[in-house]
Amino acid sequence: MFATVGIVTVISAVLILGGIGLFGLTIWFWRTSRPEPEALAPLEIMSERAYLKSKGVDRAFLLNMVRPTSTSEDLPVALQHEPVDVAPDIRVKKEKKPRLIEREDDSSVETPSPMTTVDPLL
Repeated sequence: MFATVGIVTVISAVLILGGIGLFGLTIWFWRTSRPEPEALAPLEIMSERAYLKSKGVDRAFLLNMVRPTSTSEDLPVALQHEPVDVAPDIRVKKEKKPRLIEREDDSSVETPSPMTTVDPLL
């Protein structure tokens, strides 16, 4: 009877020490883990119900709210670019497209007539 009490006590002590060890490991992991990068914030917003129910401009607004802000002052001078106008000026006249040359009806050229048809059942 005393032997079973000793075995139960040893097993209980091992389990308690294992639990304390796992608790310490968890705290160590939480402290050493890196925070979530700001670049992943839009993915978190995309999984929310408000984003799924919204449309167009509202979705863009929700995403732009959480996107990291980047300033050109952080970049070296060699990497700074001038702003590019991606929309063309609508006041510029469009180039005229070349028109197709109208063909005159040339009846002198005969169109080939199909050969005699072959009966598929033969």
